[in-house]
Amino acid sequence: MRWILTIACLAASWSLGAQEADTLAASSVNGVRRVPVTRAAEEAPLGPGQPLVSDAVRRFTGVQLKDYGGSGGLKTVNVRSLGSEHTGVFIDGFQVDNAQNMQVDLGRFSTESFGSVALFNGQKSRRLQSAREYASGAALYLEPARPEKDLWRIRVRGGSFGTAGAALRRDKVWRRLRLSAGAEALYSSGRYRYRFFDTTLVRENSDIRSLRLESRLEGSLAGGAWDLYIYAFGSERGFPGPVIRRAAGFPFSSERQADQDAFLQGSWKSELSRHYAAALRFKLSDSYTHYDSHPERNPMALPYDLHFRQKSAYLSLAQSFTMGSKWQADFSADAQHSALEADRSYAVEPRRTTLTAVLAGRYTGERFRAAAHILWQGAWDAGVFRPAWMPSASLHWEPLKWLEIEAFAKRSCRLPSFNDLYYIAIGNANLKPEYASQAGVDLRIGCEGLELRLSPYYNRITDKIVALPTASQFRWSMLNIGRVDITGLDARLGGSIKAGEARFEGTLRYTLQHALDHSDPGRATFGKQIPYAPVHCGSACVRAEWKGWTFTWDTSVTGHRWSATSTAADYYLPPWTESDAGLDKTFGIFRAGIRIRNIFNAQYQIVKGYPMPGTCVMLDFGLGF
Repeated sequence: MRWILTIACLAASWSLGAQEADTLAASSVNGVRRVPVTRAAEEAPLGPGQPLVSDAVRRFTGVQLKDYGGSGGLKTVNVRSLGSEHTGVFIDGFQVDNAQNMQVDLGRFSTESFGSVALFNGQKSRRLQSAREYASGAALYLEPARPEKDLWRIRVRGGSFGTAGAALRRDKVWRRLRLSAGAEALYSSGRYRYRFFDTTLVRENSDIRSLRLESRLEGSLAGGAWDLYIYAFGSERGFPGPVIRRAAGFPFSSERQADQDAFLQGSWKSELSRHYAAALRFKLSDSYTHYDSHPERNPMALPYDLHFRQKSAYLSLAQSFTMGSKWQADFSADAQHSALEADRSYAVEPRRTTLTAVLAGRYTGERFRAAAHILWQGAWDAGVFRPAWMPSASLHWEPLKWLEIEAFAKRSCRLPSFNDLYYIAIGNANLKPEYASQAGVDLRIGCEGLELRLSPYYNRITDKIVALPTASQFRWSMLNIGRVDITGLDARLGGSIKAGEARFEGTLRYTLQHALDHSDPGRATFGKQIPYAPVHCGSACVRAEWKGWTFTWDTSVTGHRWSATSTAADYYLPPWTESDAGLDKTFGIFRAGIRIRNIFNAQYQIVKGYPMPGTCVMLDFGLGF
């Protein structure tokens, strides 16, 4: 029934798109000037060279993207070693949540749906934010691409490893309504060659089939702006498993997972007077997962045939009060209830009700801006109440036209997920909530066409929850590390120059980071780097545009890491370098492009036991009319 309703709503939206457009201009909502207290740490437009959101995020400064390889591999984002669970992913201000395992797979979000992606370290501070937006240690914002005119867009791509995809999108603009609806399908065999000691092997059971449907409708009503967004995603994929020495004749993995996710979210925002504004948000989501280990195909596999269904309901009210021309105060309150159903008998039935409330204040001057908030969160599940207080403060100062200084301090809390706590195959009922205390400074020195950003920071995480992969991407080993101290520096140098019809852009990024386990002085791991945190990493990106041609070159470098809390040689991951290139040409309404990933066929692993693909060639064609 859920999929029937989803497709029916999409079909209705598309039928509306076939009607004649109203030629009157779109309406707008007038209000006070909204000046952000904090700027994004990094922001990038999403273009044809980045088919997935993860492709754009992986080049951000201070970000580690955990990638398990291929089109179907899980892709999660980790900012400044806080962990992916401390990084909130927001679509148009709504958090993409997963109470089951708190892992947001960026590989399932296509850039066809979004216009830009922005990363905020610490706290984003704007009017009418939901309480959930204040709760994350870091935040990744995906902004929908809002239609400006009537447009059809068709896109097809294909290339190495049996990858083929197609997307269709319709934008429609009326006087008071804007519609954007789309569908995208993807298939990949995931079969790529890799080196294992002195042998060349082919990655097996890493195929994926997926279909995404979505529709977004926005307009104005009762002096405010409203929008509705419906999203449905289905996929069936294989889990290739880690590459280890095994008996001949047994496949590495025969595990499969099928997902069906759908959500409906909507909001209404209005400047009700010169001094008062309000925003109301709601979201309903339903996620289904089927995991099967198929022991009949692999005698080494444990017999698992698991079905999970997570349902969630969310409601938020944000209010903003303007006091004069420079002072604002916000009060936001959210309520969410999540339930997880499984087809096996467990000690508890996971249910979680979370209430979040925040009181925030902002001062906005010409050269100085400041913000502070105090957030309370209370969560009830399995008869246990877990309260938390999370304060934050930030300031922005522009003493000179070419100099900006930003500073923040923040405390955030990450609750254990349902899997962390309850499920025997992966859980640990003794896990404690994880707290993160952050402090950082962002120094920006810029002149026309050139900007240097230096961002030293310090994070302390207590009772850090670490997820380590076992023999499967589905089953994990969970543990608490008592205390982790993270000291680092992000540096970014970017510039652009225009010469006649040609334009050149370049960016250099570098991160120095010491993420050390300071839990127990008596343990051998004391003072050692935590798993998967490199000391050094960076990238260099170049982009050139000329007469409809666009050339891009990206090189990323990651230093050595360890895959466990031990620094023994068995857990060592060597450094690696990867280079990508792309070439696009626009011919009127037609566009064609070619991309080569891993040009020099580097053999490396982001996650131990999961080799990444070698050289990959993709062709991309688009049509807009």
